[in-house]
Amino acid sequence: MTHSWLRRYPMLFYFAMAFGISWSGILVIVETTGFTIAAPTPLATGLFFVAMLLGPSIGGLAIIRLVDGRAGLLELRARLFNWQLGAGWYAVALLAAPICLVTVLLLFSFFVSPTFFPKFQWPLLVVGLIAGSFEEIGWTGFATPRLLARHGIGRSGLQLGLVWALWHLLVVYLFTLGAMGEAWIWSFAIVYLATLTPYRILMTWVYAHTRSVMLAVLMHASYTGWLLVVFPATSSSQSLAWQAGFAATLWIVAGLALRKSATAELYEKATNR
Repeated sequence: MTHSWLRRYPMLFYFAMAFGISWSGILVIVETTGFTIAAPTPLATGLFFVAMLLGPSIGGLAIIRLVDGRAGLLELRARLFNWQLGAGWYAVALLAAPICLVTVLLLFSFFVSPTFFPKFQWPLLVVGLIAGSFEEIGWTGFATPRLLARHGIGRSGLQLGLVWALWHLLVVYLFTLGAMGEAWIWSFAIVYLATLTPYRILMTWVYAHTRSVMLAVLMHASYTGWLLVVFPATSSSQSLAWQAGFAATLWIVAGLALRKSATAELYEKATNR
């Protein structure tokens, strides 16, 4: 009975596992490490990071194995190592996030305050690579192709982007409540809901044209890594301001990508008549 339900609602089971593994791991860490919202320790921060990575990756691998068997895992491996793609796709994957980020920060530093000038902390790029390598096994390796089989790029990316943002909710609450009080919800709304959603639409657009999980890993790594690398020394309110600008920029870029796909589709239909 359970297996039949799993085959009927694989996405529901996947999201339940992604949230369940990550959030239950975080709650265990909170109870066992003496975590306090007022002063999160480096140990808790590191363990939270591990718990978050395990949810999407283990969930994705488990559901693929249960639903599609060994053939599904082999197919995932093929998409994961699909690297023979045009240079333009690599440029989008690696440069979309840093170009948007640095452009917004430079504009803010020039027109508002020098405190917005990006800080370049290069070693933090490694964090982005680790996050992308694990998370995209589930988000892109499992969820994205199933959404695209039922919906268009925009709707698929929007749905997964909202889920991706909400998956961060618990850890954002624990780490920002102490510093921001009730304003933590604005941080979540701007930094996660408003920003991750358009970026996931862009990631879905790239995947729909390449079927490469590797590019999704690189896009995720670029986003997370560059965000950490260039994050300026700003106050909480200043941070929300420039990140709102970053979110708006990503919506514009995602909209242009979707428009390009729609135009190409119309042209193809017209030429095939």
